[in-house]
Amino acid sequence: MTAVNELLDNVKIRLNLASDMALAERLTVTRSLVSRWRKGDTPLADERIAQICALAKLDGPTWIAMIHAERATSATERALWRLMLDRMSAAAAVVALVALSMPGLANAKTAQIQAVSAADNGGMYIMFP
Repeated sequence: MTAVNELLDNVKIRLNLASDMALAERLTVTRSLVSRWRKGDTPLADERIAQICALAKLDGPTWIAMIHAERATSATERALWRLMLDRMSAAAAVVALVALSMPGLANAKTAQIQAVSAADNGGMYIMFP
């Protein structure tokens, strides 16, 4: 269960927690339950994955897909979860490209204000105390 261990380690780093005991306290579970998650003795429920991801501000759907892909018992099931993971990654890439390709939108209002204030119209500036 490397994906589960990776998730738990990422959460510990993000929340600046020194140990699994500190993580267990933060999640209000026992230390032994965290240990069983790490060993794969107790599966990490989707609801708990969502809670953990929300706590550390991680992408829950991606982690759920990664963990399910690793847990899958058949090649067909594994392929399905990998496909979902690939599609989510592609969708995230498209959103990032769109956001990065339009940096001018954030500065549009600023440019408009500067254009108006640059006009030599003899404007008057009033300063309040």
